Amino acid sequence: MARTMTPEERAAYGAQMRAELESIMDRAYAAMTTDPQFWTAVMRTAAALPDRSTGNAIAIAAQCPQATCVKAVADWRKVGRGPAKGSRSIRIWTPIKRRTDASTAEGGTTEAQPAPADAPAGSAPQRVSGFKAGPVFDLSQTDGDPWAPPARDHFPAEVLRDVLVTQYRRKYAEDPETSGGFNFAQETPENAVLIMLYGHAWRRIPAAECIAPGQHEAEVASAAHVAALMLGIAPGPAAMPPLAGIITDGKKPPIYDAAVRAVEAGRIIEAAVTAEARELIGALAS
Repeated sequence: MARTMTPEERAAYGAQMRAELESIMDRAYAAMTTDPQFWTAVMRTAAALPDRSTGNAIAIAAQCPQATCVKAVADWRKVGRGPAKGSRSIRIWTPIKRRTDASTAEGGTTEAQPAPADAPAGSAPQRVSGFKAGPVFDLSQTDGDPWAPPARDHFPAEVLRDVLVTQYRRKYAEDPETSGGFNFAQETPENAVLIMLYGHAWRRIPAAECIAPGQHEAEVASAAHVAALMLGIAPGPAAMPPLAGIITDGKKPPIYDAAVRAVEAGRIIEAAVTAEARELIGALAS
């Protein structure tokens, strides 16, 4: 039987794991400005794991770039699987949650957060007081009952093209073919989708937040790359922003902010397209 750690041992172990993850992140940030393949791996990981933050997508790409589905041990147990013998956990940032009692919430000294959607009925509200290094495992690192993650909805390229064009006209009051000089009748549906994803990303990512020449174009291409992967379309290249050696006063390097903008824009574009395509297919089927 394994010995239970003392509070002091647990604190020391947590500090060690945090230091190791911080070191992983530092190396990852450096690689994101010097290694185009690693930048692309981060974008791929973010597309494959849409439920993970950009920061954790970076952490996962640095440790397990082929990851397709990551869960904590307890969550793997719920589907009848567990870490395979000899597998090494992936470290990610996980929230430290504290229960908020009624007296604390009423006193205004603590901001209560809604309970998670899967929390038991009547469970106490929680607040996030910080983050720690927590272990997760990719599906490829587990064994047990057969299991596969839920399949994503994928739609014909013609449907995605039409939805993207309609959304662009509606949101920006412009016809992309007229303003961009495109003739989608001469493009394959897949190419038209890529053109439109780039157009949506260009509009969504603020150029004013990009501090280096060529950075905006790179972030736009990467956002389109993320969205295409999520939509099941062969993507164009994910361009690495030219931020090597640039330092600012922020807590995180500029390459982190660039990754956040690209990933969030790609995910938002995909979510809007998927929702409208689902409605369109449903209406045609009824």
